[in-house]
Amino acid sequence: MKTVFDEIEYGTVESLGDFFKQLPSLDVKIKENIFYRGQSNAKYKLTPSVFRNRNLKNENKIYSDIMTECSQEFEDVKLHNEILSKMQHYGVQTRLLDVTVNALVALYFACEGNKNEDGAVFVIKAKDNEIKQYDSDVISILSSLPRFNVDEKKDIKKLAEKAKCKIDKIVPPKASSIDIEIAIFNEDPLIKRLLHEIRKEKPAFENIINPCDLLNNYFFTPRKNNARIIRQSGAFMIFGLGNEEFEVEEYAERDSDKSYKIIIGRDHKETIIKQLSVCGISKATLHPELYKVAEYIKEKYNN
Repeated sequence: MKTVFDEIEYGTVESLGDFFKQLPSLDVKIKENIFYRGQSNAKYKLTPSVFRNRNLKNENKIYSDIMTECSQEFEDVKLHNEILSKMQHYGVQTRLLDVTVNALVALYFACEGNKNEDGAVFVIKAKDNEIKQYDSDVISILSSLPRFNVDEKKDIKKLAEKAKCKIDKIVPPKASSIDIEIAIFNEDPLIKRLLHEIRKEKPAFENIINPCDLLNNYFFTPRKNNARIIRQSGAFMIFGLGNEEFEVEEYAERDSDKSYKIIIGRDHKETIIKQLSVCGISKATLHPELYKVAEYIKEKYNN
């Protein structure tokens, strides 16, 4: 079956060389903010685990249960985003999506598993205002959302959408008028509860939440406080109350401003994994935990 890739001489990646040809050029990489995500099945969407299989209705319970059952693991963790990062590390459902700034790391994960399916590397181009520091107010706001049940989050979303609609109608934009709408939004009891939750980690947090921030998704690099984050050049996309999926073009010119997807051929995954190993990218280097290194060594000498 002919695809858009065939028509423009871009095809399924069969080797490391093919992959490099489909990445953005070096000049673009230097100038732009580019993140990558590898998925072993090209059909999978860019959706955090808490939005899959109806997990969202239990998000607050998942958060509370892990904090209750593994309280010692979180004794020294103060920020909500660091709690979510640790949960993500251990495979617990969260509103975080793992990404990396290293394209070869993403390629490895696109080739690991699902041997009978094509993989995909997503090339995600972010604007400057979509990238935040791990301890920024915006990240604190979004990472506090798991403390609310699904109905409360729906109500917060409705309040935010209503306030945003009013703000968008202020033409031309006038700071004083926008500030009034934001102030009204922050007077709602549910938003005051959200402010209270944020102040648990940031006592000096100002009594202002911009409703627009709640409806967007943002990128952030967590503190490099565990070996896996460091080895994988890891970062996260945290999802707000707007879209539950990040959409990319099936194909876009590699040096355009659009995010796009690179298809990795199922029949070539094993070959690419071996090529990546020569480049220092392997299960052992990306997963420094002893049991993962042991798996790698076992597989190495069994083949």
